[in-house]
Amino acid sequence: MSKKTTTRLIAKEECRDRDELNPHFSERFGRKRAFQEPDKRSQTTVHPTTSLNLSIRQYVKAANAIGDPSHWTNLFEYPLVSEIFDEACTKHDEPVELDSNIVVGPYASNEDYLERHYRLLREDAIAPLRDAVSEIQAQPHMLECDSQNDVLIYEKAFVKGYTFSRSGLAARLTFSLRRVGKQINWQQSPRLRTGTILALSPAKNNFRTVCRVAVVAARPIKGLLENPPSIDIFFVDTPEIDSQEEWIILEPRQGFFEGHRHVLKGLQMLARESFPLAEHIVGLDRNIQAPAYVQNQPFRDLTSLYPNAAIETTYINILTGLPDLPEALDPSQSQALHRMLTTALAVIQGPPGTGKTYTSIMAVHIMVQNMKESDPPILIAAHTNHALDQLLRHIAIFEPDFIRLGGMSTDTEIKTRTLYEIRQTIKRNSPFGSLRAAALAGLRKLTKDMTAILTCLVSGKELLSASILEHHDIITYEQYQSLVRGANEWFSADTSGHDILAIWLGDEKVEAEIRIAPEDFGIEFEELDLEFEQLKEIEAESNIIDDEDYETLQGDRIDFSEKWTGRKAVGITEAAVITELKKRDLYDIPIEYRGPAYTHLQQRLKDAVRVKLREKAFRYKSLCEEAKVGRWETDYNYLKSAKIIGMTTSGLAKYRGLLQSLSPKVVLIEEAAETIEPYVSVACFDSLEQLILVGDHQQLRGHCNLPDLQEEPFYLGVSMFERLVRNKVDFSQLKRQRRMLPEICRALGPIYPQLEDHPSVLERLPVPGMGNTNTFFFTHKGRETSDNLMSKVNHEEAEMVAHFFHYLYQNGTDREKITVLTFYNGQRKLISRLLRKHPSMAGQQFKVVTVDSYQGEENDILCYLECKSDCECQAVNQIENQPISYAKATSRSLKPERPLRPRQYATAWSSRLPDSSLQSRGKGDNDRIQSSSKQSFRDYIEGGYDKSDQAIAESAHKHAVEAKLQRLDAENAAALFSPSDDSLLAGEIKGMKLVRTKDDGRGGKRGVWTGTYTPPQRENTVSEKKEEASLIDL
Repeated sequence: MSKKTTTRLIAKEECRDRDELNPHFSERFGRKRAFQEPDKRSQTTVHPTTSLNLSIRQYVKAANAIGDPSHWTNLFEYPLVSEIFDEACTKHDEPVELDSNIVVGPYASNEDYLERHYRLLREDAIAPLRDAVSEIQAQPHMLECDSQNDVLIYEKAFVKGYTFSRSGLAARLTFSLRRVGKQINWQQSPRLRTGTILALSPAKNNFRTVCRVAVVAARPIKGLLENPPSIDIFFVDTPEIDSQEEWIILEPRQGFFEGHRHVLKGLQMLARESFPLAEHIVGLDRNIQAPAYVQNQPFRDLTSLYPNAAIETTYINILTGLPDLPEALDPSQSQALHRMLTTALAVIQGPPGTGKTYTSIMAVHIMVQNMKESDPPILIAAHTNHALDQLLRHIAIFEPDFIRLGGMSTDTEIKTRTLYEIRQTIKRNSPFGSLRAAALAGLRKLTKDMTAILTCLVSGKELLSASILEHHDIITYEQYQSLVRGANEWFSADTSGHDILAIWLGDEKVEAEIRIAPEDFGIEFEELDLEFEQLKEIEAESNIIDDEDYETLQGDRIDFSEKWTGRKAVGITEAAVITELKKRDLYDIPIEYRGPAYTHLQQRLKDAVRVKLREKAFRYKSLCEEAKVGRWETDYNYLKSAKIIGMTTSGLAKYRGLLQSLSPKVVLIEEAAETIEPYVSVACFDSLEQLILVGDHQQLRGHCNLPDLQEEPFYLGVSMFERLVRNKVDFSQLKRQRRMLPEICRALGPIYPQLEDHPSVLERLPVPGMGNTNTFFFTHKGRETSDNLMSKVNHEEAEMVAHFFHYLYQNGTDREKITVLTFYNGQRKLISRLLRKHPSMAGQQFKVVTVDSYQGEENDILCYLECKSDCECQAVNQIENQPISYAKATSRSLKPERPLRPRQYATAWSSRLPDSSLQSRGKGDNDRIQSSSKQSFRDYIEGGYDKSDQAIAESAHKHAVEAKLQRLDAENAAALFSPSDDSLLAGEIKGMKLVRTKDDGRGGKRGVWTGTYTPPQRENTVSEKKEEASLIDL
């Protein structure tokens, strides 16, 4: 069978009159340069006055307060060992009890809303690690390639020292890749990302009774490239100091705990706060008024919207509406803009190319133009760093003095406005009374104290000193004196230059230093498809550490060195050694016992050091927290004067204590439909008066680590944006697109029936050399292979695209107007290399990018490459508003998706509901939504704003059914398709007949029933009947 791949070309000619999606930003938003060259004064160190805001330390104190550990608001931010580790291995098959989520109708209370989302998000954060531990318990010696949960396994891990950083006490570990069995390209690998949660167990225990939790503190590339590689981690509980103890490390491939951790803390704090807008978010009250700051002063200067009008006509009461339709906006944009300026909870849906960002920028410009000096900053967040930088670049045109939180911007000009860079330019002293100075002084003192404690473990080439053993009460003073007397007898009362313990031990010592042989896996590399920039984007979302020490932790370092230990003796038990060590004169211990006795003394010393270190490590962690609070108290003075502060949605949670001190009134979130609800909920600061959500729930959805939690009945993948729209909370939809050619727009008709073409898209010139063909599909039979980094490449496709690119270039198309998109970094590099080698284009730069890195961008001509030729896939998707298609080709075998330990969830459908039926509040009786607590996904999705969603709902439900069929194991299948005399199912399948079975993909069978199937009905809905259905629909 031939293998085919499809390539799609999308053309878009720049409009001559520049009537584009975001035309004339600079003219409409003023003539100030977006990024001005800093003058000499801006480069000098100044010391502006600072003020102390005590609310920051109060917030952090409340967040860290100890309460009832059984209540969800007091759960520890990191997973407890009991949450991921079942010592008896008796709970592996027990379902995890979780309340279902409510996506139709209001929640019972604010706490009900917050607790449901907290527990779902916590499960999404820790379940991958729990599954990894469960699988290694069942198969203790498995290799990575044998894992059905994609567990990443590192063995022969040893603690080699500690770094005293301002982020915490970080252990440096070396480890082996034997169970990986391949080389790792660490610059591009997503393994051991900063913030990843790990499980560790001593190798001799191998997760039978011991499990420790840790977090990756930093991943210095230099250390990872060594052989053996090394990594820095934070132990969640007591630091481990035994450099001779071998550990096994488990890392879940799926999920990223650090991204959820700050959101979980934010939900806990929100439960203690007033939770503004909860009546709309939780209670679905549709009677949404203007924010308080607008009601108090409704008059606005709209000069930025009407640049040519007189001031008396542009200073108006905004609550009465916009006076005339602005030339810069179409009717739907004008309506959306008015909603954003006058509604406390504004939801704006923007289909592809309709100007979501442009409308948002217009609203922000008006808000900034009308801000008073005393007004708090406007907070702007986006789901990704890339989208945030795009937004801030437009804002910089009229407000260049914005501040960006988080330093992982790839835009060199935006990076100059990060808080870290501003700190380097403008130096501020800590405010009087700040915690920072005292905390840093305390950290320095603790570092000296802890270094002194750990010094005994840095023995170098020598044995332990007898005086150290006596100092730590490992041996008594009388035993110490016996060693002195014994040494004097050997060296005639002169023991100078001789260690008395070495004299006692004699030849019963052996070399103890652990040496891991360098590993060589040949040329085989681990398969990866992430670009380096994509890895940084993922890691930056957590932003676990500060900008200045992103790759490597800074601070004093102590390295452990233990060269000698005691010789093992056959037949000598631990109890016998302990008995011998009770003797007052250590020379009374027989020679054959002294090797095991020395090893025992070493271990007792480590235990004593660990006890002394534990208390100081706890204090060190507290001082690190105080130092962070003190830095925030200084940062507050940088931020309070800014009018715009930008961050990712993860940053909203991470910096929540700092942002709350600014008393923000307005929060605008771009890509809100791509952000799962808890990340948006934490933006409801105590002072919040207006929340603006901009996005499109019919494009990309929120992402969960666990597919089981994505859909029914937990719906964690449903964003707040989507839930509000589906529940008929008022929103505005942009309806005129300026991006796509009309034929592409028509293809989206079933999804967006009201989408119109702007006249500019009808006036575009055809692509030169294409014979008036602007949308073109090409199918070929090129075979997919892999490069030396195991990324996918297709040489025939790459050569064809390179020649086609050159053809367009020869026919007059500027190379800057052509973008080549592919999913795989290997294919991207291959095409770029072929283009640079072409004689007529040698040495030039080309836009050949991966899909993820092109998010939110646009160009005149897009050439999309599937590359793959051996997988079964046929679908239509959207990549940031650009329609693309996948080719259908032959299938290949895939690793079974069912994990070794099936993840099961038991739901409590109505455990927290006041009634089995819920009713949301609306403006009138006709706006009521009646919904059962057992509302199915189909009923939920059909209850949306637009009837055209029904087609999407049916398709989504069909795919959900197929996915669910494959996930169910044989036992669930048997229970689902019980005989028809089952009392529970008899009434539901009446009139249906089992006509055939089909393979479930797991060696079992599924039943297909025929007859008249009537799904559960709602009020005012027409009955839907199907001639054939699976009982899973019931």
